[in-house]
Amino acid sequence: MERYKVSVIVPTYNSGLFLNAFFDSMMYQSIGFENIQVIFVDDCSDDEYTLYLLDLFDENFPNVKSIFLDENNGFPGKGRNVGIDLSDAQYVIFSDHDDTYAPDAFEVMYNSAVENNADMTITNYYRVFPHEKKKVKTVFNGENIVVDSVLDDKRLFSIDPAIWCKLFKKEFLIDNNIRFLEGMLAEDFYFFIVSLFKSSCTVYLDDFFSYNYFIRNVEGDKSTIHIRNKKYLGKMIEGYWKVNEFLIESNYDEFYPEIFNMHLVYWITSLIISDISDDEKRQLIIYVNELLKKDVKVNPGFNEKIYSSLTKPILENDYTKTVKTLNSIKRYRGILSILSDTFSRSGR
Repeated sequence: MERYKVSVIVPTYNSGLFLNAFFDSMMYQSIGFENIQVIFVDDCSDDEYTLYLLDLFDENFPNVKSIFLDENNGFPGKGRNVGIDLSDAQYVIFSDHDDTYAPDAFEVMYNSAVENNADMTITNYYRVFPHEKKKVKTVFNGENIVVDSVLDDKRLFSIDPAIWCKLFKKEFLIDNNIRFLEGMLAEDFYFFIVSLFKSSCTVYLDDFFSYNYFIRNVEGDKSTIHIRNKKYLGKMIEGYWKVNEFLIESNYDEFYPEIFNMHLVYWITSLIISDISDDEKRQLIIYVNELLKKDVKVNPGFNEKIYSSLTKPILENDYTKTVKTLNSIKRYRGILSILSDTFSRSGR
């Protein structure tokens, strides 16, 4: 029998002061802290304050476990899988170490999951910047739904795969052997898509904002969303190939464009604004091009006007031309940004 209602699984690495704010948001949950299990899985931190806090939480709270991995994995998939195995709760959720939850997050999600006997309960979230907090807007426009299958409402494919605002029935994950990809990125995308197809009841609460996603972009303190080096972009492609493999093996390949389009647009945008060399861009394009082709055959230009010039070189496997086109788009975006800033400062 489960000891807790919700297990919160948190991979950590040199998390430092962020852990205090996160843990406070656990202790003051309206569902009751005693109903929550917190599992920290540390990826070989070398920051003594992080290690001190993890030991402190573990020693002083019976519903907290701090697990220390033997070697650094560099990605959150391993830690999340370890957390699933150690969970003693009916439901599990996966948080980042540097964000926080709304005070009633788990009460609302848990009650909705139990009421509907849901395998997966999804909420909306806030993006928190240094000087403002924004609600994420979706195609649902505040509408809440309960479906037996993702095919009952394929708008769910457009939901951000952000794993921290999704509550899963642990039994559902175990019975379907749903695991995070390890050693690569897009692990949350993979986990979300597999769960969507296997879920026999999915609840989506578009009007409830459970999570505060802090976005930082200063030197030495950047959110993952702002990391755009070759390794990061390449590890995203690895995860994309795994999602593609799942769709083919499960006979869901017809949904590829609906599932992938926004992710490929995000990846291309990240590549364009990165500062990696043309040779590195070419290597990445060679690696991802077959995935790009599957999308542009259905959505020329990825349904993004600014990217329409990419369709021809992608379909022709002209990697050099693709890189040149990417660089042209980057220059064009730069000019637009300068013009926008000029008009803004002139008061127009």
